[in-house]
Amino acid sequence: MRVDSYDFCVRRVVSVEPIFVVSDVDRAVAHYERLGFSTSHHDPGYAFAHRNDLTIHLAGSGVDPERVGRGSIYMHVDDADALAEEWRGAGIDFVGPKDFEYGKREGSHEDPDGNLIRFGSPLRR
Repeated sequence: MRVDSYDFCVRRVVSVEPIFVVSDVDRAVAHYERLGFSTSHHDPGYAFAHRNDLTIHLAGSGVDPERVGRGSIYMHVDDADALAEEWRGAGIDFVGPKDFEYGKREGSHEDPDGNLIRFGSPLRR
């Protein structure tokens, strides 16, 4: 039996914000700033990395250490090569981008705790 979200009066999901568990919030904040994000803090053990419409929660102290570095996201960007060039200029290690048969040009980056950011844009024809 399929349960429809309308059954619970939820019309639509309006946004999603991933939570990356990190071992050191200050280190994570500095890293995400190098990636071109602005940052803000909730408290010393919890911060946010913001870029355009994306906010990544950076959860530190008080979180189960078994969860550190297990997060991942896919960022749809308008130009994977431009993002790669920006990160290259900031000294960030990443893989790609390269072309895939399913019509995307994609790359990836792991933050210092191992949380994965994959990024991609449509192939240019």
